[in-house]
Amino acid sequence: MRSCAILLLLLISVKHCESQKKFTGGLIVGPVFSQISGDGLGGWDKLGFAAGAWVGVPISEKNTVALSMKYTMKGSRTKRDTLDFNSFGYYLNYIDVPILFQHEFRIKKSPFRWSAGPYVGILLNQKVISNKVTYSVPQASAGPEFNTLDFGMLGAISWWTTPKLYVELSTSTSLLPTRPAPLVVNEKSYYEQGNYNQTLQLMIGLRFGSVE
Repeated sequence: MRSCAILLLLLISVKHCESQKKFTGGLIVGPVFSQISGDGLGGWDKLGFAAGAWVGVPISEKNTVALSMKYTMKGSRTKRDTLDFNSFGYYLNYIDVPILFQHEFRIKKSPFRWSAGPYVGILLNQKVISNKVTYSVPQASAGPEFNTLDFGMLGAISWWTTPKLYVELSTSTSLLPTRPAPLVVNEKSYYEQGNYNQTLQLMIGLRFGSVE
């Protein structure tokens, strides 16, 4: 309920800002493939989704600074073992708030945009699902709990199929550990300092209002 209320407030802000000609705004939604580097599970086997809204402020003809807020499902999981049929996964839900610099360009007259910038993720809940049974992280003996905040970087490339609709491929990674590493073998290894959320997202975006 809290995350829905936050997204609703941002959507109202988007509609209000869009009425001002110097602002743009819209919605974005799509599937998320995720993993947690350093957890020992490996692979982009965790499927979730993300949905949210964004507001952009043009700073020149081709450049924009955008603020967005997305409900994002992250985590990692193992494929079901074919021998013992065990399964295990971390399920983490966040509100991500990226601040992105965006630049528009064209390839053979087709409009594209690249985006890059930092984000902060606010952890809403965390759990482990093992063999279809849900546990808290400590209850599952799955190491320490995840931190409340996730600080990272996001990069994206977007293709505008129409002036109002675009398809976006993005990737993100934590820059700081989201929790201490449960097991450290090499203390000098970056990936053994802790666990890092990583995502691949294929999003569909909609821009509101008229396009000049």
